[in-house]
Amino acid sequence: MQIIVFAGLIFSLLLIGAPIFMAMLVGTFFGFEVFAPPIPSMSLPQRMVDSVNRFSLIAIPLFIFAADIIARGQIGKRLVRLTEVMVGHFTGGVAMASVAACAIFGAMAGIGPAAVVSIGPIVYPALIRQGYGKGFSAGLILSSATLAMLIPPGVAMILYSVETNNSVGQMFIAGLTVGAFFAIVLMAYAWIYARIRGIGKLPKASSAERITALKESLWALGLPVVVLGGIYSGAATPSEAAAFACAYAIFVETTIYRQLKFHELFKVSSQSMATIAVLMILIAAGGVMTYYMTLMQYPAQLSATVAGVPAQLILLSVNIAFLFAGMIIDPNSAIIVLTPLIYNAAIGAGIEPIHLGAVVVMNVAIGMITPPFGLNIFIGMATFRLGYGEIVRAILPFVGIMIAALLVITYVPALSLWLL
Repeated sequence: MQIIVFAGLIFSLLLIGAPIFMAMLVGTFFGFEVFAPPIPSMSLPQRMVDSVNRFSLIAIPLFIFAADIIARGQIGKRLVRLTEVMVGHFTGGVAMASVAACAIFGAMAGIGPAAVVSIGPIVYPALIRQGYGKGFSAGLILSSATLAMLIPPGVAMILYSVETNNSVGQMFIAGLTVGAFFAIVLMAYAWIYARIRGIGKLPKASSAERITALKESLWALGLPVVVLGGIYSGAATPSEAAAFACAYAIFVETTIYRQLKFHELFKVSSQSMATIAVLMILIAAGGVMTYYMTLMQYPAQLSATVAGVPAQLILLSVNIAFLFAGMIIDPNSAIIVLTPLIYNAAIGAGIEPIHLGAVVVMNVAIGMITPPFGLNIFIGMATFRLGYGEIVRAILPFVGIMIAALLVITYVPALSLWLL
């Protein structure tokens, strides 16, 4: 009964439009006041501080800052040009190039919305000129942008690792295969769509054009190679790699490509700080909420309730819970709120933690384009100047494709674990 009152209060606050962190804190403080045994008055503020005072969390604000720098510069444009000259002459080539550009961008930034605002304005007109239509073009870009969450260094993977005390490096390795699988699924759909609709191809680029595009993109391509190479080789921790990503992005954009001026970095950092502040207060609120749930033994009660339930059914329940959460709250909040509750039950059923992480991250990626409140929907409205209804109709086929991919990832654990 207590957990129903606790969850009901938080959900009611969300329904009336309360900020997510406030709903979490009010519900938790109410639970401590009414249900929990007495605790020292300083315990809760200390728990909030401890929640954000973790070395592994340093990677998140640094990758957010790097993503904002990249979104303001030339790196995205160079990547789009490179992918177009490499695959644009195939059936569905422009669409496949868009997916590839978002995937490469994701390997540098780890932030889905940054891919929309950086890659979207470049590839959207090209897709329209090629005859794909506004709906398909917008849907493809918005769904491809979620690859930034799946492909390392996705911030959602770091957050899951921090919340569950799992290896960030192992989550990144799992994300490589999951992200590659989803990118292939999107490219296959683009090929089928173009073939059925009879959409034309770009002229095949000459060897000289390809070499030129590759040379112009070398500095851009160097970022994911060095960052991910440093992490996987053990030469750098994710936090150190994130710091290098910031320095590298600043150097390339201000000195090599000269798209970004040094005095503009203050504006970029201000934008990043606003995003980071929102995320950190969510993590702090999530920390004290997790403390309350652990103290009241809610995860243990859930584990006891589902004891003996097949892992397949638990994974289905996890999918349903996260898909529903993705409709109403942002991905980071969904991870912070739900992961501590379901984690022990899932592990107790024999589900591998890294596989569970891949399932969770894929779910929250779907939430980015799921009505009514998917974040990418509203970013797409502003970026492509389309109405809410147009965007929703455009992304529905891609939501279906992502759910189909999710089922494969859920019930074929080897897909996310074979590199470990």
